[in-house]
Amino acid sequence: MKIMNLIEYAFSKNDFERVIELCDEIPKNQEAIGYKATSLRLMDRPQEALDVLDTADYPDNPYHHYIRAEALMDMEQYKSAIESFERIFELEVSDKTSLAFMKMNYDTCLALWCDELIEMEKYVDAWKVNLKSQSPYSIEGFTSYVRRYSPRAKSRKYHVRISSHDAKLKLFEFLKENGFEISDGDGLTFLIDVVGKTCIWNYGGEITISESKFYDKVNHYLRDKIESKRIFFESGKLAYEGYTLNGGPYGFGKAYFEDGTLYREGIFDIKGIAQGKEYYPSGRLRFEGEWSLTRSYGPNAPFNGNAYDEDGNLIYSGQFEIKRGGVGWPMIQKPKGFPPEQKERPKIEYFNGVII
Repeated sequence: MKIMNLIEYAFSKNDFERVIELCDEIPKNQEAIGYKATSLRLMDRPQEALDVLDTADYPDNPYHHYIRAEALMDMEQYKSAIESFERIFELEVSDKTSLAFMKMNYDTCLALWCDELIEMEKYVDAWKVNLKSQSPYSIEGFTSYVRRYSPRAKSRKYHVRISSHDAKLKLFEFLKENGFEISDGDGLTFLIDVVGKTCIWNYGGEITISESKFYDKVNHYLRDKIESKRIFFESGKLAYEGYTLNGGPYGFGKAYFEDGTLYREGIFDIKGIAQGKEYYPSGRLRFEGEWSLTRSYGPNAPFNGNAYDEDGNLIYSGQFEIKRGGVGWPMIQKPKGFPPEQKERPKIEYFNGVII
């Protein structure tokens, strides 16, 4: 069997170490160089993949530029990745299907770089990047997008692009630990619903983020400080279990009434729950969706989702209208009669004095 056939067979079996060994037997072969660099990428070694491409130095091979762009995306170096993508389009790509796939990933890279620029408040640069995409926003659409997107923005669903097979395994392990149902697929882009706790393979969407940005969004990025632990009532009954920061709920977790009934589950931050579900003492669902994130006085309040009465009837669905009093305490104007918090809620002291 020819060596390239052996390489292709090993690659189809995800035996990337074997692929690299075989590629080293024909170090000048451009196709083998591509397989070696791709294998290193999929083994979560993107810098080594770049080193292989730099050493080979075939500037007119569009597939090498594509692998370079993918490796740079894995390292979240989106500006450099865009340059590599744009070099591809200056060269000839005979396979139209491959070219279409490259353009799709180029659009993903543009979206990721645009989001990063917005987070840095470089709005003019973000607008210029947006204009390069195949379906750019209008000025009105871009303005609306910027207003609702920020580092503290919370969404129920995230389109997440995973950088490698190993990164996918780590993400799936993290999600399974937190009670998610996962439907795997062949791709590396997934739709993660943090309220419904599902993860399904998906082509990507309007906003696509990297897995590290997803960890940021769910408050899991302070890896040197965050820890999984349990918090107990004075009675010794379990009050909270999940991730904590400085002794208080922070990240994925579950809070309980003192009798053991589930009170809240989802993503917590320093002012209370941010996304997830809240239940009545009876066990019936009270609210599911997103809570407002506040830096002012008072806790987070239900902001966007479904509200239910104590009999289980849906009484409101959509965005809530919230007004803040003189000291900043949240008051819900719509739906009327739905208080931000239950009177008989369990009290868990936060490290900053806020009570949920």
